[in-house]
Parts: sequence; structure tokens; C-alpha cells
Amino acid sequence: MIKSVLVIRNDKIGDFVLTWPALYELKMALPNASIEVFVDPALKDFAMACPYIDHVIVDDGDDQAIAKTFAERHYDAVIVSRSQIRTYRLLRKLDIPYKLAPKLNWYQYLYQHRTSIEVPKGLGGWRKSCMMVERFLADHRIPVPALPTRYWDLSHERRKWQDHYGQQGEERLIFAHPGTGGSSGGISPSDFAGLLAQVDKLTTIECKFVLTYSGQEIALAQQIYDQLSAQGIKVMMAEPLASLADFAKSLVAADMFMAGSTGPLHIAGLHNVPTVGFYAGRRSAPKVRWQTLTQSERRLAFTPPVGKKTGRNMALIDFDLAAKEIAAFLDTQYASQSAVS
Repeated sequence: MIKSVLVIRNDKIGDFVLTWPALYELKMALPNASIEVFVDPALKDFAMACPYIDHVIVDDGDDQAIAKTFAERHYDAVIVSRSQIRTYRLLRKLDIPYKLAPKLNWYQYLYQHRTSIEVPKGLGGWRKSCMMVERFLADHRIPVPALPTRYWDLSHERRKWQDHYGQQGEERLIFAHPGTGGSSGGISPSDFAGLLAQVDKLTTIECKFVLTYSGQEIALAQQIYDQLSAQGIKVMMAEPLASLADFAKSLVAADMFMAGSTGPLHIAGLHNVPTVGFYAGRRSAPKVRWQTLTQSERRLAFTPPVGKKTGRNMALIDFDLAAKEIAAFLDTQYASQSAVS
């Protein structure tokens, strides 16, 4: 009988979010087991808010103490969703019956159980962790649960967060995050502001733009705010909330989320919010590789031409065409609802 499973995922926000489908599978397949995660310190509160996680261990860099904590929790299995040689060293002396790692690096052969995480064509990076969990479940002859259409149902909190962001009447809250977490290039404030202004003009939906930011991104958000407000467009600066968990919860209020930063974009996807992503064209099929967890008909993505010289130059995106597609996308999602109401 499996009583506890540890999942290793101690890296960035977006990568952790893309582990949620795998965590869902684990929790639904093993409802009485303790599903535990090892995460970066910045993700502690957010991980604790995940409905499929029972316990969180933080990577504070003290490997001796971390290994001791792992040993004291007496895991029946560990799934190494993020594989590093350091991780193997943390686990190698621990009496854990089942250890599963991905087939990525030479040290994969140090694990008794290994599996391919080559994602089938057309599916996003989120499938990698699912493939590992599904291998684990198959090895233990446990059926794999069907995935939901929404991974974080906070619909009961939607009105509260809409009030927080000042939503009024029939207006739709269109969130835009101007920064970048590093996986994509940055869109200039003037291009972003021009895009939002065109969307506001072309859509039949009454929009209110909510600019989210953290740290030094406030300067980018302020430039966009100044340009939009000068044109009489409804826009607000969303002051950062107390924690990442609160910010993540608050995105249930969004009617669309637009960003070049994959972390916030993926969080919005947990709520099945329509997402518009701007991805670097540094690798093949970036729109697929970095797709959000939002259902396929609720996703749009744009990239500059793929290539070393062009892939990170977001100015090469045709923003006029993007504005037309985004406005049509908004109308498809909400125009009929507005007409009915």
C-alpha cells in the first residue's frame, strides 16, 4: 500500500505550474496517500495552496538537512520530475522502495526506474511530468485518472477578486503582464500599449485592462498605463499582492491574460482563463512547447520568426494582425454572453 509519494520540482514558477496535471493524477489515483513536493523557497505558499499537495518541503540549499527530512518522512516512492546530479545525491542513501527519474542525462542510469519523457507531437511541456506519473501508476497497476478541464476551481472566489480589481457592469478584465521571466523575449512598452489600444478599439467587448507586475517591472507597466490612460482607455495598475499564492488565486477574476512571461501566463491557465502568449521563437514549435493549461480553444500564441537572429526580437511580431486576432478571440469568447445578458 502506497502511503506517501515525493515529487521533486525545485525550479521556476512556470515549470512548477506545469506539474499540476501530474499532481492531479497522483492525488486522484491515490486519494489516501500523502502527495508531497520539494520546491524552490519562492514557491512555498503557492505549493501549499495547491489542492493536490499535502505537504511541502522547501529547497533551502542545506543538502544534509534536506536528506534527513526526506528520510524522516519514509516515502514509498519518489518521482524526480526535475532531475539533477544533486538530486540523485540527496536520494541515493535513502531507503525509498521506488525511485523514478526521466531519461535525460547520464546519471539517469543510477536510478532503478527510468522513463522517457519525449512529448508526443502537438502536446505541451506539461505532458512530461504526466508521463512520469503515468509510468509510476502503471508500474503499480493503478488506473490513470482522466484530466479535468480546469485544474484550480476557485469560481466561488471570482466575485471577490473581481471586486478587488474594480470590475463594474459588463466590462471584462483583460490582464496584461509586460515583463518577462526569461523564457521569452520582451515586448516593448510602446508595442504592448499599441496592441492593447488596438484590441480595445476592434473588439465589441467592453474592456478594462489590468496591468500586473513585480519588482522592476513596475516601470514597464507604468509606461503602458500612461499611454493607455492618455487615450481614455480603461486601465489600472494592479499593486502586487502579499504573496504569490494570493496573486495566483486572484487570476480567477481574469477574463483574459496576456503576457510574454510564461510564469504568470501558466498560472492563469490553471483557472482555464483564455490566454494570449508571446513566446520567443528560439526553438521549433514554441507555441506548443510553452502552451498553457487552458483548454486549446481558449489559447492564442504569437512568436517572431524562429531563428537565432530573429527568435528573441519580439518587435518582429505583426502586432496589427495580432490585435485583430485577439479582438476576434475576445468576441468569440464573450460577445454572445453579453448579448444574452
